[in-house]
Amino acid sequence: MTDLDKGYPGNGGDGPRPEVRSMPFFPGPTGQAQVPPPAPGAPLSAPPLVPAQTVSGRHSQQQEAEGRITIDDEVIEKIATLAAMEVNGVATLAGRIEAGEDGRLGTGPGGRGVRVHMHENTVSLDLGLIVEYGSVIMEVAKAVQGNVARVAGLMLGMRVIAVNVSVEDVQMPAESRSQESGQG
Repeated sequence: MTDLDKGYPGNGGDGPRPEVRSMPFFPGPTGQAQVPPPAPGAPLSAPPLVPAQTVSGRHSQQQEAEGRITIDDEVIEKIATLAAMEVNGVATLAGRIEAGEDGRLGTGPGGRGVRVHMHENTVSLDLGLIVEYGSVIMEVAKAVQGNVARVAGLMLGMRVIAVNVSVEDVQMPAESRSQESGQG
């Protein structure tokens, strides 16, 4: 059954929107109030700063050590890939193949499905998507933008200033392909 059969409008009008698959839970430090995630379509912002924690009734000053912290682009690419794949209607990322024999996401011959641009404490991402046939492409792309920005911002502790989505192809959903190949 395609998304059109499920009640998704074919003309981009009002109707059911793609939902994000089971969302990972990113807990904050213990004993602090959790901030709810922003609504889809809300402006992107930096995650809240974490105040000094209370230890045994007194404030502990967080020690800052000298040195630098680096996050490889491949780590950011993987976070963005996993966040994009959580959105219903995303078949895969362009140039990305599914998890290989070693369980790691690999890069296909078409290049990477995610490109990372970092500047100081901000990051912008370019994603190439392949959307499932029958999905409303604009709604899937907007859901991907929101989910990737939210998850990357939370996990990296950096401000995500842009998530540029390019829909590069459409393919049949995985369930339909596996049913068709079994009927021959």
